Amino acid sequence: MTAGWLADFLRLAWGLLYWNTRKSWFRLRRGHARCPCQSPSDSGRALETQCDACLHWASARRFRRVCPLLVETPQGWRCSANTADVRPFWGRAFGYYGGTAAAFYLACVIAVFVFLRAVGYPVSIIHVGWPPSWHRVGQARGWFFTEKARHAFAANRTAEAILYLSNAYEFDPGNYTIGLTLARALQPGQPVVSNRLYDQLLHQHPALHAATAEEWFRALLARGDFDAVQALARDEVLAAGPHASVWMRALVFATAQNGHDAALRALRDSPAPAAAVWRPLLDTELLRLAGRNAEARAMLSHADWSKVPPYGLYYQVNLLTEAGDVFAALDLLARANGRVDDEARVTLQLAAYARQGARRPLQQLVDQLLGPKLSLPVIKILAAQLIRYPDPLILGQLHARFRSEQIPFTTESAGAVFSLLCAAGVNADWAKFHELSTSITQHSGATPLFLTAVEAFFRGQSSSTRITSFLPGLPLPLEVNYALIARYPGAPASLTKRPP
Repeated sequence: MTAGWLADFLRLAWGLLYWNTRKSWFRLRRGHARCPCQSPSDSGRALETQCDACLHWASARRFRRVCPLLVETPQGWRCSANTADVRPFWGRAFGYYGGTAAAFYLACVIAVFVFLRAVGYPVSIIHVGWPPSWHRVGQARGWFFTEKARHAFAANRTAEAILYLSNAYEFDPGNYTIGLTLARALQPGQPVVSNRLYDQLLHQHPALHAATAEEWFRALLARGDFDAVQALARDEVLAAGPHASVWMRALVFATAQNGHDAALRALRDSPAPAAAVWRPLLDTELLRLAGRNAEARAMLSHADWSKVPPYGLYYQVNLLTEAGDVFAALDLLARANGRVDDEARVTLQLAAYARQGARRPLQQLVDQLLGPKLSLPVIKILAAQLIRYPDPLILGQLHARFRSEQIPFTTESAGAVFSLLCAAGVNADWAKFHELSTSITQHSGATPLFLTAVEAFFRGQSSSTRITSFLPGLPLPLEVNYALIARYPGAPASLTKRPP
């Protein structure tokens, strides 16, 4: 009986297509084709004609699922339609096939859903069963591996965390946050892969272009990849975005570090309006790089700097300060009429006073900055100043205020605390350095071994001569990175190029 039922089930699966197709052909060729299912020896009249199609079925009753025209009579199973009225039943065929497919699909959905939930993916059955929501499954899997990566990072299992992040981004490649986190994590150990990922994020998320470019730049600068910084900064200057001054400063700084002026020359010779406004600065910097300092100094007075964006003024004042012409630098800054922000103005004033050795105005400005309440930007400004121009007295004053304010170590304050640590290292104040490093290790994931290596670098006892060997592990503000790299340029790094 079971074998007969199974055989009829297989005949049903095939017969729904076979008999409906033959009967459709019969209807199309009216009068020119023999009825495919009725016995040719019978009359062809309703309820008198046998059905040949069901002869090989174990149960003729089951054939009614294919053709409901088959009815049971006292004489046995007969066709209830005249030969001319024999017709196909495609609705039944589609109903059976569709129902079977739907049942199979539902079973698969339930199985997949149960499996995903058992693994831990936060999916709903709608995400699995509704095709327009299938992308949510990839997003859920991405979230799952992102969480595992977060826990691995917290436990200092970096290699494991990067593997989880790679899996997360593979499952959810449109997730900007995952991609950016992975790019950051890969920058120290796998810079080529990281650069490719940053470049991909730039093109895939144009609305976040500025934020992505800034993140990439910070990573490249910290690692000392000045060739890649030049390529990125040049492109951003030509894009004429709202932060063109930031990118021009990055380009000038990177060029000063690696001595390759091709990017500056290409920008100077570019016909693009975004490049033309920078021509006085570019000409001046190229003269300075060539050692023609007198001509570069003359450019500051004779070139038309009125249309140069704000960094042009910063560049002029800084160049005059480095040349020792502090009075001219301060005079130019005083006539700036708000062309630079307060932070840049104070940074330039501090550098000018320190370069001149003007102790009284320098101390007055420091006292104003420390003011009634110490702020994180002030710590950053003074730390950068103490790296460029070491001063134990100002360091002691800043550190004392830092201790009295009892600033907690948080994600927001980490950059300022690490900046103060580096300032203490540059000024060789090891008591303050050890106090700060102990506080950092107690309140963050930083390891004492890494901070010991940083201390060895500042003491001149490290095998590395490049501060960029440590900067990727130090969450420092951009200004402090600039100051440290300028003070400890070291030997040229092995550079990696930005993907074309």
